[in-house]
Amino acid sequence: MSECRFTFLLTCLRFDNMRTRAVRRDTDKLAPIRSVWDMFIGSCEKHFIPHEYITVDACLLLAYRGKCSFRMFIPNKPAKYGLKLVLANDVTTNYLLTGIPYLGKQGTHARVGENLGHTFTRDLTRPYHHTNRNVTVDNWFTSVPLIQDLLHNCGMTLVGTVKGNKKEIPIMMKEKSNRVPGTSAFLFTNDITLVSYVPDTATAKKTVLLMSPCTRSHP
Repeated sequence: MSECRFTFLLTCLRFDNMRTRAVRRDTDKLAPIRSVWDMFIGSCEKHFIPHEYITVDACLLLAYRGKCSFRMFIPNKPAKYGLKLVLANDVTTNYLLTGIPYLGKQGTHARVGENLGHTFTRDLTRPYHHTNRNVTVDNWFTSVPLIQDLLHNCGMTLVGTVKGNKKEIPIMMKEKSNRVPGTSAFLFTNDITLVSYVPDTATAKKTVLLMSPCTRSHP
């Protein structure tokens, strides 16, 4: 096949019905490739059973400079311009389990009573609810409501770093003054453990906060 022929076929390639695309785009910004995306994610979920630990992250930025209403600009990324995906992966193999494209503020909405990180995590882990698996996330996702929701309603546990500006974090767990570098402080509730770690480095300006429903160990 010649390059000219290949280019022609590529320009003619379509994944959906253009006649109904405008209507579907009103409620779904991913309408032009929604069927292909759902088919791909469905295959990922169908053909692999994850191990005990899953990770959810929103750091993937697919390089893209074309015309797109949810294209993002992140200056600290190598590509800078691209599409952001929130993905769930198996920790042991790095296998992609499922994913949700971030469609911008107008195309991605949190459920009532949840922040966006909560909604993403609950939706991405839905195929594995009530399997006693553990989810690891970063501080964009971690919150007390999310941990309690997964633990009590979804049969899963979550561990993640947490931002110090969360209202649930006591001041004494955020301060590093009068604390020995390299040490940790623990705070327990009935269903959550909060760990505050003071890094043993001169450059560290903040404590590292970690939250999990894992209970304290007994001797």
